[in-house]
Amino acid sequence: MPRRLICLALAVAVVAPAAQLTAPRIAYADSDPATRAAKRHNERAEKLFALGKFQDALGEYQEAYDAKPLPGLLFNIGQCYRNLGEYDQAIFSFQKYLKLKPDAENREQVEEYISDLEREKDKDNSARLDLIKKQKKDEPPPPVNEGKPVYKKWWFWTAVGVVAVGGGIGIYAATRTDGPPPTDLGNTEFGK
Repeated sequence: MPRRLICLALAVAVVAPAAQLTAPRIAYADSDPATRAAKRHNERAEKLFALGKFQDALGEYQEAYDAKPLPGLLFNIGQCYRNLGEYDQAIFSFQKYLKLKPDAENREQVEEYISDLEREKDKDNSARLDLIKKQKKDEPPPPVNEGKPVYKKWWFWTAVGVVAVGGGIGIYAATRTDGPPPTDLGNTEFGK
């Protein structure tokens, strides 16, 4: 029996220091501040994205990427830009994602996103150009809405009246010297 205790004590004496040597490395890997910050921002971004708050999610994804530049975050940034209708930024983010991760599993989907975004961008640009051409050829520029001068509008004179009444009441209250106002409790005068 004592022999078993000695063996057990010897095993503990050998195994315990070995476990202590490996434990700090594991804890160090989990305590990397950049990784923790990136995870925290990514989790916030995921929640915001799920709620359709793409602008806020974009900011959080960018913070996560600043903390730890992982290619997957570029894909998420591209998705935010795509949902916001900012085609150039979305295309840039997706292309950078594919450049940093050429063997991405979703490569075909991302390439499809890029071509769809380029078509949308071209369509948007051509619609803008058509509108500009029509405006130049067909009609003169729209007239500036001059309307009535400000002093002939009802709201101007209403504002002037309110200011005048308020000023009159203020001057009256400031210059009144009757003494303290009467109360139901009576007035107490000190010093007489």
